[in-house]
Amino acid sequence: MVNRRASLRLTLLLVTAVLFTAFFALNVQPAQAADIQFHLDHEWAEIWINKDGTIDLFYDIEIASDGGTINFVKVGQPTWDFELGEVWDENGNQLQTNKIVEGSYYAVNVSLATPITTGESIRFNLTTNVGHMIWEDTDNPGNVGMQFIPVYWSETVYELKVVVVLPEGVTTGNIRVTPDWDNAFNDPAEDNKLVVYWERQNLSPSQQQDQEFGVSFPKEYVDHYETQPKGLAAFLGKYGLVLLFIAFFIGFIVVIVYVGRKRKYEKPVVSMETLGIRRGLTAVEASQILDLPPTKIVTEILYSLLMKRAVWVTEADPVLKLEIMEEFKDKTGTRETPLRYYEIDFLEAIRKDGTLDEEKLARTVMFLRDAVEEKLRGYCRRDTVEYYRKIVAKAWTQVEQAGTTELAAKAYDENLLWLILDGNFKDRTGSVFRDKTVEPDVTWWWFWYAYTHYHPRPTYKPKPTTTKPGPPPKLPGEDFANNIATAVEKTSNNIVASLEKFANSILPAPPPSARTSRAPVRERSSCACACVSCACVCACVSCACACASGGVG
Repeated sequence: MVNRRASLRLTLLLVTAVLFTAFFALNVQPAQAADIQFHLDHEWAEIWINKDGTIDLFYDIEIASDGGTINFVKVGQPTWDFELGEVWDENGNQLQTNKIVEGSYYAVNVSLATPITTGESIRFNLTTNVGHMIWEDTDNPGNVGMQFIPVYWSETVYELKVVVVLPEGVTTGNIRVTPDWDNAFNDPAEDNKLVVYWERQNLSPSQQQDQEFGVSFPKEYVDHYETQPKGLAAFLGKYGLVLLFIAFFIGFIVVIVYVGRKRKYEKPVVSMETLGIRRGLTAVEASQILDLPPTKIVTEILYSLLMKRAVWVTEADPVLKLEIMEEFKDKTGTRETPLRYYEIDFLEAIRKDGTLDEEKLARTVMFLRDAVEEKLRGYCRRDTVEYYRKIVAKAWTQVEQAGTTELAAKAYDENLLWLILDGNFKDRTGSVFRDKTVEPDVTWWWFWYAYTHYHPRPTYKPKPTTTKPGPPPKLPGEDFANNIATAVEKTSNNIVASLEKFANSILPAPPPSARTSRAPVRERSSCACACVSCACVCACVSCACACASGGVG
C-alpha cells in the first residue's frame, strides 16, 4: 500500500513537472540578439479559408531597425502542418527560407537579401498553406470556425491589419465574428466572396497580447474540419483520479492564462477597406495595370524612347516607320541613357525597313504584362491602381499650377508619360496651354515627331543626329496641344501595318495553375495584408491558443 501511495505521489509530481514544462514551452519565444532594436511599420495578415479545410496564410511585413543589423526574420506559423510558398521582398528579390519545427515552436526563417542596419527598413511577404485550422465550433452548433491571434512582439507594431476571406457562399447573415469587425464586403477580386477586416494602430507589446479575431460559419461550406474529443467523462471514469487531476490541472492553467478573453460572436457592421500598394512602377508599367489597350501601351513605350532620343520617326502615315539612333543600335541600354527591358524589346521588334513586327511587338506587350504581374505579387491590385491614378492626377496638378508658361512646359515634358495615361489627355492639354505661347525645347523629340508629322504646315524639323539645330519656333498653345494629342491618337492607330495580326498575337494571361499539392493557392494577394510574426489559429472558435512569436537576428 505504501509503495502504491509513493508511486502515486511520484506520478503526480512527474505529471506536474511535465505540465509546467509544456506550458512554458508553449510560450517560449525565439532568442533575439540583445543589441538589436526594431519596430514594425506594419504587420498585415490575410487568411483564405479553403474548401478543403486548410487555410492559405499571406504575410506582409515592413520591419525597421532602430539599432543593430537584421539579417533574418523568423515568421511564426500556427501549427506544425504547414507548406511554404514563395517569399519576396519589395525590391523583387526572392528570399531564401527554411522551415523550423522545434518542439511547439513553428516558424519560417526568412533570410534578407541584404541586411538592414539602423535607420533602414525592408518589406517582404510570405504565403503558407496550413492544415488543422478549421474546427468544430462548440459555442455555435452546426458551425465551424477559426480563431486568429497575431502574436505579440517585444517592440511596437504601428499598424496591424487582419483580413479573412470566407468560403464561397458564406454571407453576413450566417456568419459570427469576434470582436466587431471594422469592414465586411463581397470582394470582386476574390470572386465576390465575403471578406471581413480588422485594423489596429500603435500597439505596444502589452496591447498586442489582447488582439484576437474569430470567425464562425456553417460547416457545409468546407469539406473537412477537426472535431472536439468526445466521451471525456467515460475516459476519466476508466482511468481514475490521476487522470481527472491532470485534466483539472490543465483546466486551471487555461483559466488562469486566458480568463476574461473569451468573447461572444456579434453581428457584423459593413463598410470598406484599404490595404497594401505596389510602389515603384514606371509609367509604362502602370499603363498595364490601368488597363490601357495594347496599342496605347506600345505608344507609351515609343514616347519613352523618343524622350531618350533612342529612335526617330521617319514616316507616320499610313504606318509608322522608325530609325534607331546609332548610340542604341546594339540595344544594350547600358550607355549614358540606359534602356528598360520593354524598351529593348521594342527596339528588337523594329524591322530593317523601319516598320514594327506585329508578333515581336505582341511579345513585348506580353512580357511587360508578365513582368508587371510578377511585381504585383503580394500587393493589392485595387489600391495600387488607385495609387497610380493619383500619380497621374498629381502630374497634371504640377503642370496646371506652374507659375509661368515655361515652367508649365517643363513640367509637361517631365511628366509626359504619366499625363498620357489620363483618359482626358487631349482636353486637359488644351486647357493648360490654350491661351499661352509655347516655345518647345530642341531636345523634345516626342514633340518634334508630333509637330513634323502631324502639323499641317511644318516649319521646323530637328535632325535626329543633331543636338543643336536652329532656334525652334514659338507656337500658339492651342496648336501645341493639338499636335501632341493628334500624334498620340494617330500613333495608336498606325503603330503597325496590321492591328488585327498584332491583337491576335497577344495571348491571354495564363490562368493560375491547378493546385496539385499542399502548396499555397495564392502566391499574391488581391488586397492582402499579413504579419511577420505569427498568426495563431486556435483549435476551436470558442477557445484560445499559445503562439510562437517572431524574431530577428
